[in-house]
Amino acid sequence: MQIKSKGIVNGVINDKYGKRGNMNLSIPLEFINYPKETKSFAVIIEDFDAILVCGHDFVHWLVANITTPYLEENASLNVHNFIEGKNDFGRTNYGGMAPPDRPHYYDITVYALDCLLDLKDGFSYNELKSSIKNHILDEANIKGLYNN
Repeated sequence: MQIKSKGIVNGVINDKYGKRGNMNLSIPLEFINYPKETKSFAVIIEDFDAILVCGHDFVHWLVANITTPYLEENASLNVHNFIEGKNDFGRTNYGGMAPPDRPHYYDITVYALDCLLDLKDGFSYNELKSSIKNHILDEANIKGLYNN
């Protein structure tokens, strides 16, 4: 399985998906070569470079029960048929990239799952990880750099 994004060019995340754009404009993602048994997808976007700044990785977006092999640009704020978890900004939607100290790499991980998850909007990172544990058919990761 693979992830593609028009929002990441040559390994760099477009400015418009973070602090030099609209902090709530979610990045477009496309999932390809996923298992045919896939019933839903889940996505986690996190900043592991934030460990040096705040002592832990920083979660920017949690999404579950995605039933299409893509997320369009701005999917977080548009009418959608998936659920979102609470990010480290304390909100239940996409929170854009805003590295305070230096350029940071952001990890985008997608999970192909064999079911829809029994979660509600506002779920936590730990609830998502626990829910997908025995349902992962495949996963993929893409990294992108966002300059400070």
